Amino acid sequence: KILTEEILLKKLLLLLIVPVIIWFGCSNTVVAEFATVKEIKVNSIIIRNWGGETKEIVIPKTNDYSFEVEKEYFFNYEVKKSKKAVLISAEPNVP
Repeated sequence: KILTEEILLKKLLLLLIVPVIIWFGCSNTVVAEFATVKEIKVNSIIIRNWGGETKEIVIPKTNDYSFEVEKEYFFNYEVKKSKKAVLISAEPNVP
């Protein structure tokens, strides 16, 4: 009987832990879009995408990007669970 209770307790614990791991692992979203730089700040930029939405993107200290205001780029960035967007990569949009 003790062995059965231990197995049941382990299964219950596993059922509680798995959704938490999935929630944390699936909470970030990667976005890829064309957008125009509207403002350049010290550690971030403000962009406006083709749909008119604006977003502030944090530029990690390890990246060495040079942006120009009113220039269009193709951005890849990750939206963290905290809703903060962090730049992954950016390439100028060359027609």
